[in-house]
Amino acid sequence: MNKLLKAGFFRLRKDIIFWLFLFLSVGMAGFTLFRASTSSTEVVLDNLVKEYITYIGLFIAIFVSIFVGKEYSEGIVRNKVVVGHRRIFIYLANLVITSTVSVLCVFLYMAIILAIGIPLFGPMQMTMGQFLIGIGNMLLIIIAFCSIDHWITMLCSEITVSTTICTLLFIAMFIAAGALGVTANSSPYVHHTYIDENGNRHIISQEPSPNYPGDQVVKTARIVYLFLPQGQAQELWDNDSEYMNQMFLYSFVLIAVVNLSGIYFFSKKELK
Repeated sequence: MNKLLKAGFFRLRKDIIFWLFLFLSVGMAGFTLFRASTSSTEVVLDNLVKEYITYIGLFIAIFVSIFVGKEYSEGIVRNKVVVGHRRIFIYLANLVITSTVSVLCVFLYMAIILAIGIPLFGPMQMTMGQFLIGIGNMLLIIIAFCSIDHWITMLCSEITVSTTICTLLFIAMFIAAGALGVTANSSPYVHHTYIDENGNRHIISQEPSPNYPGDQVVKTARIVYLFLPQGQAQELWDNDSEYMNQMFLYSFVLIAVVNLSGIYFFSKKELK
C-alpha cells in the first residue's frame, strides 16, 4: 500500500490535470473575491468560503476520471496486478490520492478566501462550532464525490467513457438535488410573519399549505436528497440547517457502500 501511495503521489508532480485542478482552485478563489468586491449588496464571508463546494464536484469528476483513467490507458493497473499488488490496495490507494488532492484544492481555495476576505469583508458570522461541523461535512462530501467517480473509473477501462459518465452524473445530481431540495424542505403550513426593527422574524399566524406534497413524499425526498453529495453541498449554505448533524451519517453510509461494492467488482474485473 505504501509503495502504491508513493508511486501515485510521485505521478502527481508531472500530471497536468493535477496542476490544472490546483490553478483552477486558485483562480476560482480570485474570481469569487473579485465578484464579491464589486457587488452592490452586502457580502457575507461565510457564503464565499462555502461556495466552492457547490461546483467542485464537476472538477473532481474530471480530475478523477482522467487521472485514474490514465492507469488503464497506459497499462499501469495491469502492471500493478502482475507485480503482485493486491487489488484492494490498488483500489484504495487511488481513492486516497484523489481524495487528498481534492481536499487540498478545497483548503487552498478556503485559505485564499479567508486571507483576503477577512480584511475586505470582516470575519465570518458562523460560530466556531458551526465552522467545524461545516468543515467535517465538507470533507465527507468531497470524499463521497471522489468515491463515486473513482467507482465509475475503476470499473470502466475507457477514459473517454468514464470522463463522460462522471461529468454527466454530476450534472444529473446537481439538477436532482435542486428539485429534491424544494420537496425535502417543504412545510405543511404557510406562515404569515413580520420582521421587527431588530431584524427578527415573528410568526403571526399559519395555515395549511395547499402545495404540500404529503409527509411520506417529503420524507422520501429528504432521504434521497441527503444521500446525494450535491444535496449536502447545498445544505452547507445554511448554518442553521436541521440536517447538518445528520449529514455525517448519510455520507459515511454512501462512502462505505460505494467503496465496498467498488472493491468487490474490481476484484472480479478482467484486466486487459
